[in-house]
Amino acid sequence: MLNEKNLNFIIDKQKELDKYIETKWNITNNEEILSKKIVALYVEICEFINEQRAFKFWSNKKPSEKNILLEEYIDGIHFIVSIGYLTGFKPEDYNFAFQNNTIIDAYLNCLQKVGEFNKNRNVQFFTNMLDAFFSIAKILDFSEKEIIEAYIEKNKVNFERQDNNY
Repeated sequence: MLNEKNLNFIIDKQKELDKYIETKWNITNNEEILSKKIVALYVEICEFINEQRAFKFWSNKKPSEKNILLEEYIDGIHFIVSIGYLTGFKPEDYNFAFQNNTIIDAYLNCLQKVGEFNKNRNVQFFTNMLDAFFSIAKILDFSEKEIIEAYIEKNKVNFERQDNNY
């Protein structure tokens, strides 16, 4: 999904943001912070699902615009990448494995994999969770370029939010 270079780029940028937040708020990464990041990841995935609307069989309303979907997806990337480097994940050891054919299956699988990771906080379970998360982007045809550009923009916004006591 993301090549090693781009995944490393995002990890490096995320580490900078996380360090900035940790320093500003005097936070020490520990199991409690990791648990909070996992909850935040669940929330961001569900916010994305809500904007994409594929599950809303009772509604004729179309999904949000692609730029909105990308922004919501990127919110999830911020947390999943932060969780990954805390777990010891290394992009050079990663090969994306597509997991689903339908978006609904991908959503259910991704949420399940987050739960499995929460119970087994190690690189293997993280990799399974990352595959599930990236499978969503693949099904929705988010390009690597779109993901990187959206990440850069949202990362900038997140720094600004911290500067403004968000």
